[in-house]
Amino acid sequence: MRDSAGASEDATVVTVYPMTGRQLFITVPHAICEECDLTVRLVERVASDLPHVEVRIKPWFNHIFDALRRGGWHPPVVTIDGKVSTQGVVPDEESLRRALAPLSPVTDDG
Repeated sequence: MRDSAGASEDATVVTVYPMTGRQLFITVPHAICEECDLTVRLVERVASDLPHVEVRIKPWFNHIFDALRRGGWHPPVVTIDGKVSTQGVVPDEESLRRALAPLSPVTDDG
């Protein structure tokens, strides 16, 4: 898991808001949301192949107002640069890779 306060300016930031693990003053069992753990592992695996991607894991209950403000009502919530990509389901790996792929430069041959 990569979670640095100072993100590089060129980095694409992917934030995952899971509801399992340590939340406020309780620990939510992983069996409550298996999708949460699968989502965290998938995002970290995809990001490990992409050097321009920074992953942040923020417990949903601890950051509920931030998640809700971005439209993330149903964990696990995945945001890309602050915009909800998926919520409530494990993202499709290929769709996630396409969303995180750097934009190709436009060339004008004519």
